[in-house]
Amino acid sequence: MNCFSRKKIFAVAAAVRLLAALAGLAIVAALDTGCTCVAISNHEWAGHYPPKISRPEDIAENLRRSVNGRIKFSGSAGYFTIQFKRIGIFGWRDLGYDGEITGKVKQTIKNSDQFYTVDMKLETFQINGKNMPLTGGRYLRAEVCLCEVKLAENDLPKAGEKVWMRGRMVWDGDGFVEIHPRNAAEVKRLSSQ
Repeated sequence: MNCFSRKKIFAVAAAVRLLAALAGLAIVAALDTGCTCVAISNHEWAGHYPPKISRPEDIAENLRRSVNGRIKFSGSAGYFTIQFKRIGIFGWRDLGYDGEITGKVKQTIKNSDQFYTVDMKLETFQINGKNMPLTGGRYLRAEVCLCEVKLAENDLPKAGEKVWMRGRMVWDGDGFVEIHPRNAAEVKRLSSQ
């Protein structure tokens, strides 16, 4: 094989690698258009599948009995993991109901993916205006998409405060029920620490 053929093979191989890299960047750009926290995937490719929900009481029965663990990915990793949630890998599934709660905030964190996560011990829980039973201590995580729910920094719920929220009831592929408020009117601080 002469020198010219080797250069040609090298150039073709480099072009193929470049095209593969550009295709990868195009996929990342497509997944990253706009705000990263607004999408709910109703496809669960991996993760904990939701329990059978055929009535509002089923949601109340599936609320956590203890507060969620601390968020592990609040830095730049959250920016990348959210892309997988959007396509159904440990993603969110709409449970088909709107909920309304009051509760005591246990912990919060602002994530790089534009979610403000609020873990609460519930005091009241309604679905479609109907009071749901809260036997024993029940906990719920709220995922507040700061791209859609425009809250000033001083309006964000803090640990120790009592809050009221309304939003869509969602199953998180990590294995628990969440509430997702859709606008600033659906998140209210009721008392300070």
